Amino acid sequence: MIEKLKIATSEDEAYFYSASIEKDTERGCIGHVRGDFGKDGEAFWATWFEHISSLKTPDFREELGAVIQALTEQGLLQNRSGMHDFCIKHPEARLPSARHSDVYGFCLQTAKHRYYLRCFPRAGDYNFYLYCFTRPERIIELSSPLHSPSSAPLKQKSELER
Repeated sequence: MIEKLKIATSEDEAYFYSASIEKDTERGCIGHVRGDFGKDGEAFWATWFEHISSLKTPDFREELGAVIQALTEQGLLQNRSGMHDFCIKHPEARLPSARHSDVYGFCLQTAKHRYYLRCFPRAGDYNFYLYCFTRPERIIELSSPLHSPSSAPLKQKSELER
């Protein structure tokens, strides 16, 4: 289900931040999760920010839960020290255009979605942002006439209804 977590490339950097509604639509941005580990670094606080509500399907919601669970099991979202340790082991994941030198980027894909995780393992700030996108081929598929509510065949009126 979930492919291997990868180090982000410079081409991926735009996917770690919010964009205009036009860019979100073009890229298929479903939304993002913003979270932190609290004052002691052991809590887990997360908030969902919706970008394109029509892309937030029940399948996506279920998959997002599985992705967060997998990232927790890998240590990235377990707590702040686990995130810090993971990031330190992957210095090549530093995002060069970030405001701080200790911001890291990782990405992963599933059959239907792409996820971009921006990590900032410091106290006193949000520790992660997980941006969620529909894969490009799915954007085309979801925008086809077969998925459009206006393309449903019109019911013909019977003689009595006319």
